[in-house]
Amino acid sequence: MARDTKSDICRAAMDVIATKGVEGASLREIAEAVGITKASLYYHYASKQELVSALLMPLVDDMRNALAGLDQRPWSPAAVRVVLSDFIDAVVRHRDVGVWLARDVGALASFEDVLGEIFALTGRLHHWLAGPDPTVEDRIRAVAATEVVGGVLSSTLTVSDAPDQVLRSVLLEASLDVLKATSRAGAA
Repeated sequence: MARDTKSDICRAAMDVIATKGVEGASLREIAEAVGITKASLYYHYASKQELVSALLMPLVDDMRNALAGLDQRPWSPAAVRVVLSDFIDAVVRHRDVGVWLARDVGALASFEDVLGEIFALTGRLHHWLAGPDPTVEDRIRAVAATEVVGGVLSSTLTVSDAPDQVLRSVLLEASLDVLKATSRAGAA
């Protein structure tokens, strides 16, 4: 079976970046972890920026997919559950990226376009979760509900032994609990 060098590079990059951060990770270290030369790594990724973007884009793509058509979706307590479930699934699938993203957000400033899209997608979710004609309290609760989900970003550090399904279930329950404080979301 042929080796999937690009996947091997991404796995090694994830490990090195999780340990040393984006700034501290060198392409030489990543190449050595894969067992290839730095020149071979450059064949697959022209720069560290390109490699880190390749690590971030699956998360962005899954967030996009989870929130596709959100602006046209009618708000209801049942829809809130589905949308939050889809969003949580996307984040949990990429919890390894989330760990270093949460810890190393300053170093990721040069990835402004990718981070901007993550923030824009999350902002759309906040707006939708707040419901139609939201009060200030509704908007605050919508942000708080997604911040609960943001707990996944550091979960590998604090609850690394949590199975994905348990993490999904608890995050959904906790996010819905935050939203239940409003009479509108109470049936969620």
